[in-house]
Amino acid sequence: MSSMISLAEEQELRLGVVNFMNTTPLTHGLELNQGIELVPKVPSELINLVEQGEVDFALSSSIDYQQSSCDVSVLPVSALSSDGETLTVKVCSRVPLQDITEVHCDTDSHTSIVLLQIILQKQYGNSIKVMPKDLRSMIARNEDLPEAVLMIGDKVVTSDLTSSHPYEADLGAAWKEFTGLPFVFAVWLGQSDLLSHKAKQAATAIDRQLRCNAQRIEQVVAKNAASRGWESNLALAYVTKHMDYSWTNEHEESLELFYKYAYELGLIEQNKPLAFFRY
Repeated sequence: MSSMISLAEEQELRLGVVNFMNTTPLTHGLELNQGIELVPKVPSELINLVEQGEVDFALSSSIDYQQSSCDVSVLPVSALSSDGETLTVKVCSRVPLQDITEVHCDTDSHTSIVLLQIILQKQYGNSIKVMPKDLRSMIARNEDLPEAVLMIGDKVVTSDLTSSHPYEADLGAAWKEFTGLPFVFAVWLGQSDLLSHKAKQAATAIDRQLRCNAQRIEQVVAKNAASRGWESNLALAYVTKHMDYSWTNEHEESLELFYKYAYELGLIEQNKPLAFFRY
């Protein structure tokens, strides 16, 4: 009896995920697979679940690979990226971007804050002060937002800032223009000492779910758009034309370049070579 319990426990797979619209092609229906538990958090909190052993893998902010307090590796499957405009990662300002001195940044993502500083420094020669801000709560209370803000996620689409903050840049589009590469916002991270069969189990399940959802993407969008404040047609265009869920040599090259720039600008303390799970 005890051996049967041990086997069941060994096969249990815990995945940290984000409940944004852009992750639905990856995660919708995953929880229906036997032995898989999904643990939802905002992107900035997922790496903590990995470090504390509360999940096996998490769709973590890509910069957290460099900043994690424990040794982590990348599961090379179905990253969350964009090959140009994202719609949902934007810096919005009342003044021209080259005149910004500080940006109040959405606390939901670590990666976007670093990307913002790289884009403003490399493209505008502008070194800014980063001010963490709970923009989600401010928007919910209909409060006036600061002069310059970095916003990510569904609230970018559901909050119209075009009149109050007429100067903006989509960070995915800016990275594409600057480097010619897609930008990787999130990757599946896990503690490096995880057994290879866990990595294989996770990669197989994630890839299979993505393929399944791609074949019925209109249904997946219809089930998830309204609850996240999206109009269905826009949500469908978003996940099929703006978001990219593949993992290629270009994605690896882009991630390495992102880390290189972050290190050169002093935004991370080290630039570890990418390490991957092998299975």
